[in-house]
Amino acid sequence: MLPETDFLPLNKNVRLLAADPCGIFALEKPAGIMTHPNAPGLAAAKSAMLVADYSLKNECYFVRDPEGKVRKIFVLNRLDSPTSGVVLCADNERVARLAREAFSGTEVKKTYFALVLGAFTGKTLWQDFLIKENRNGNLQVRAVPHGKLRGAQFAETAAEAARRGSHYSLVKLSPHTGRTHQLRVQCAAHNFPILGDKAYGDFSANKKMTESPFSEARSRLFLHAAYTEIAFPWKGQKTVFRAESPLPAVFEQVLGNEIAEAAAGETRIGRFSVRLRK
Repeated sequence: MLPETDFLPLNKNVRLLAADPCGIFALEKPAGIMTHPNAPGLAAAKSAMLVADYSLKNECYFVRDPEGKVRKIFVLNRLDSPTSGVVLCADNERVARLAREAFSGTEVKKTYFALVLGAFTGKTLWQDFLIKENRNGNLQVRAVPHGKLRGAQFAETAAEAARRGSHYSLVKLSPHTGRTHQLRVQCAAHNFPILGDKAYGDFSANKKMTESPFSEARSRLFLHAAYTEIAFPWKGQKTVFRAESPLPAVFEQVLGNEIAEAAAGETRIGRFSVRLRK
């Protein structure tokens, strides 16, 4: 039996992508919505994925079901507010614990697409050390030349060209580690800043994007979590759960190409078949 999700107070444009009988499910988070609120109370949740009270300590939402029972909805991974795509959740603590253990190991595969400034070709493996800093009360992450600095964390991402426009490139990113702002910082550090990234991007390119004829392009970060696969043991067997979020059509629009296949819901982007939002 699939987990019940009809009672979830989903915020605007948040939708269910997939669910498994063990209790794990995937939601699609739009750009501009937080994975979870940073303070308790419904007022703080108005711009979060679920409009419900949230516990930072337990990493779960508290949601009342139709029978009046308060249910815990555990958040298993996070996306920055400007990033869209797949977020995994679970409706029971045991599955949440097993899934979080999988995230800390090698049992999770993630695929992102980013629209970046510059001509990205071929494929490469980025290996960097990232360090967090507090600048005037704001979190900033930067790449450093080695891991000898206190607090530096190793970050690894496979990057592969998917589509190239005249000024921008669509890049497939497969992170092998999960560091704060990892993809945004690594793209910028390797001279391919993500469009719309106000913290690590290119000021001139971002300013130009505010003049785009496509309204969604004027304010969003062009980073999308397109696919997540997770494996963990459940009831003596290996459970593999997969979820896919279609690439927002605005990515293709900004590249300046008409999508003849849009009516069919699919287009070829390089060697990758990517479903587009209708």
